[in-house]
Amino acid sequence: MSNQQSLSPGFVIADPREFARRGMRWEFDFELSGLERLADVLAERTGSARVRVEGVLEEGDCFLVLHIAAEPRLECQRCLGVMPWPLNLESKLLLVAPGEPIPDEDLEEDDFDSIVAERDLNVRELIEEELLLALPLAPRHEKCESPQPRGQDDSASPFAALAKLRGAGNKEN
Repeated sequence: MSNQQSLSPGFVIADPREFARRGMRWEFDFELSGLERLADVLAERTGSARVRVEGVLEEGDCFLVLHIAAEPRLECQRCLGVMPWPLNLESKLLLVAPGEPIPDEDLEEDDFDSIVAERDLNVRELIEEELLLALPLAPRHEKCESPQPRGQDDSASPFAALAKLRGAGNKEN
C-alpha cells in the first residue's frame, strides 16, 4: 500500500494513530473561504492554502505534522488597506490515545502540542486552528502612516490645545 493517500471529501482521518504508524501522507490545496472562522477575519475571502499532513512515528509516539503554506489577505489596522500576510507553518501534534491523560511533561514541551487522537479526526478544523493562531491580532503594513483627518497640521501637538486650556483656566483665577 502506498504512503500517499487521497484526501477524503470530509478532510477526515479515520484512525490518526494508524495514519502515523504507517507513515501516511496527504497533500492537497483548498480555498481559504471554505474555513468559516478564518473567512470572518479576512479582508478578502480569496486565496488558497497548500497543505501536507504527515504521520510520523518517533520512539513509539505517534505524531501528525502539518505543513501549511498560505497567503491570506488581511486588513491593515492603520490604513485599513488590504495586505497579504504570507504564512509558512509547520506544526507537530502528539496523538494521545482517547481516554489517556496528556502527560504533564508534554504540556511544557515547546516542540509539539498534544491532541486527543479520536477516530474521524477532522483535519480541516486542525488547519483552521493553526492558521488562526498564526495571524496577528492587529495586522499592519511595515511602513504605514496612521490615517490623519483632512486639513490637520501634523506639526501641531495634541497637547498644545490642552496647554491653552490650562493657561486660560489660570487667568480666570
